[in-house]
Amino acid sequence: MCALGLLPEKLTPADDLRETLRQCELEIVALKGSSADAIGLLKLMDRAQSLFDQLQAKEIDLRAERSRWETIERQLCSRAALLVREIQTAGGLAQLWETTKPTPDRWWWFLDEKVRHRRQQALKRTAVRGIAVLLILVIAGLIYQHFLAPDPLTKHTLLLTERAEQAIQEGHLEEAMAEYEALRELTPDDAEVFLHLGVLYETLARDADAAQAYARAHALLDSQEDLFLQWGMIYLDVGQWESARARAEAALALNPESAQGYFILASTYEAQGQIMEAVDALQRAAELAYAQGDDTLYVLIKLRLGALTGSGKVDPQKQISPDSKT
Repeated sequence: MCALGLLPEKLTPADDLRETLRQCELEIVALKGSSADAIGLLKLMDRAQSLFDQLQAKEIDLRAERSRWETIERQLCSRAALLVREIQTAGGLAQLWETTKPTPDRWWWFLDEKVRHRRQQALKRTAVRGIAVLLILVIAGLIYQHFLAPDPLTKHTLLLTERAEQAIQEGHLEEAMAEYEALRELTPDDAEVFLHLGVLYETLARDADAAQAYARAHALLDSQEDLFLQWGMIYLDVGQWESARARAEAALALNPESAQGYFILASTYEAQGQIMEAVDALQRAAELAYAQGDDTLYVLIKLRLGALTGSGKVDPQKQISPDSKT
């Protein structure tokens, strides 16, 4: 037993190395805010390397210690930027080289160069990615301009249509009429434009103009059913429920299996508070849309049914099943 107050002797020559490795592990974890201690970590790394060299010459089995050392090296590499930043407050690594004169194999003394290289590589990668993205955008822009972009006439038509629809939503019917009159000059063969004009003229008590617009729309459309369906939708847009219902009923008289006809009819019922009638019409529209493979209309009807049943105004059981058919 050793005398009280005296340190026990090292059990093996590798104990000093193990203690040095332990201190390195602790210092790496505590790097942030360590400043001067960061320099001490580099000196600990020197000591560990020297001990490895000495013990290796004695042919001592250091496989466990080598494994710890490799882990320490990887951790130090991963925290290189932090270590360099901490040492920079104490003057930087370049200044320490003059006193320590490290050999190239003590790579931890040259971590600032490693960090600088990493940053340069990151900047290069960022620059390359930026150039690549810019080239993609330029090429995409050229493709769009030359092959996909709408021609000036189409752009202007879309702009006027958007303005007209916005004016109708805001209740500015005269503004909407002016936009559709401009559209009439650009697209003289668009039946929908003439139907819009007819409804707006009619609403604004310009009956003669309305009659001319309706006659032109009728001449442009081959199908009476399509005429009544488009007409009904436009009446819905301006809030003329009875006229919309009349056009839906006219379309259904021509084609009793018109899913869109029942949809317009349901919309007029809903607008006038006839919720049960609206649900019945929507269910019939859904059955027809499903049977006819009109997925877009079917999904829209399902959403409307969900909104109505979710409002608490109807029995939630009264809705169409996904696989129902006529």
